[in-house]
Amino acid sequence: MKKITIYFTVLLLAVSCNVLDQNSPNDVADSNAITTRAGAESALVGLYNSLQSKSYYGGYYPLMADLYSDIGTGGGYQYTVLDEISNAGVTSSNTLIENSWLAMYYSIATANAIINRIDLITDATFAAEDRNHIKAQALTIRALAHFDLLRMFGEHWNTSSDFGIPVVKTVQKATDVVLRSKVSESYAAILDDLQTAAGLIRADDRSQPYINLMTIKGLLSRVYLYQGNNVLAAQFADEVIGEGTFALVDASDIGSIYQTPYLSKESLFELSFTVQNQSGFNPFTYLREGAFRSDVLFLALASLNDFFASRPGDVRAGLLDFVNNDAGILPDGRTLKYRGEQTRDNPAFVIRVAELYLIAAEAKGLNGGGLSDLNTLRTHRGLAALTSPGDINSDDEFLNAVLDERKAELNFEGHRMFDLARTGKFVDVVGTAKSVTLESYQGIFPIPLQERIATKEAVAQNPGYSDN
Repeated sequence: MKKITIYFTVLLLAVSCNVLDQNSPNDVADSNAITTRAGAESALVGLYNSLQSKSYYGGYYPLMADLYSDIGTGGGYQYTVLDEISNAGVTSSNTLIENSWLAMYYSIATANAIINRIDLITDATFAAEDRNHIKAQALTIRALAHFDLLRMFGEHWNTSSDFGIPVVKTVQKATDVVLRSKVSESYAAILDDLQTAAGLIRADDRSQPYINLMTIKGLLSRVYLYQGNNVLAAQFADEVIGEGTFALVDASDIGSIYQTPYLSKESLFELSFTVQNQSGFNPFTYLREGAFRSDVLFLALASLNDFFASRPGDVRAGLLDFVNNDAGILPDGRTLKYRGEQTRDNPAFVIRVAELYLIAAEAKGLNGGGLSDLNTLRTHRGLAALTSPGDINSDDEFLNAVLDERKAELNFEGHRMFDLARTGKFVDVVGTAKSVTLESYQGIFPIPLQERIATKEAVAQNPGYSDN
């Protein structure tokens, strides 16, 4: 294994977080503060708080993943770091990427404080079931953050690669170092946390703004798909779908997913925000009617309009606006998934049941029953079922059909960059969309320059990237 290390001094820097209560996330990340049941519960609030960082699920992480693909383009006024992502020419000094790196490791540090202290609490009123339920949520969030780091900064498509991520499972001191793991080791750590969490979580809890058993199974399905374990990816997807709590909305009701009161029956885990605790989705993607291009950071690329024009009847086309925009925005457009200019309490759709149908379809393949799962989603979105033979006549055609459906369903929810990288299509698809020449290493982002400086280059840069 490569001797690649990471120092955690940078984790002690302030990371932008929204505050849900009077306890600072910087306080709850300290394991010494978790000595009572109340302390553990407060720490859990702080952990969810950390996910709401504007640099993580408060906006930038999912939106950057779609900007760095064939569906997004950048607005903003002389916003160099945004333009780098939009033009697929990212440098290691990009502060948006650095902030997301820090935010994800901050969530991991906060989760570790809970996981490593909760079993030491000597409180007779703290029942084992309640203790385990908190621990399971922390384990799941730690797994989620590690996975999000892996697919943004690690060679997640190659389980033989040495370029995984630093996996951190203990409370760290500023001077501690952690080896960068292989990709296979990164996956193993993520799956271990999710599997452990599944055995600890309260089995009958289905609360959508928090981690529940179906969230964990859904994430297991997602991780197994990325890892290439199609059998288990399909198994867990089928378990979530078959359990019945979460189901697809009808085509006529597609807007309900993205409108108040939110928390539709599709969402396994939807990170909620409030008027007092706003997310960045609306100001980043819509802002106001009549907004100028310089006002809106994340725009929909004009080719996405052409894509939906080739899919008559697809109700998801109505979730994009390529018409009612300032001339400076046209021919590009804006997503309508995050309207609500007065409240800006738009949630992060961390995982929805629609994705599970898509995972099941891809994992089973054309000859394993995947077409049925794909068609179930299509017919709930106003489209006719596909036939095979006929519409689809090969495995490659089927994969392309699944990826098209993911593009239609999950745009601006943070999947496209990763889908193209893991299927080996990033170079051709994004290169064509952006009119640039790309190489395969660009399917992930570089390790942030400040991380390289802080560690005296002990953490290796991703192949192909330089420090600039």
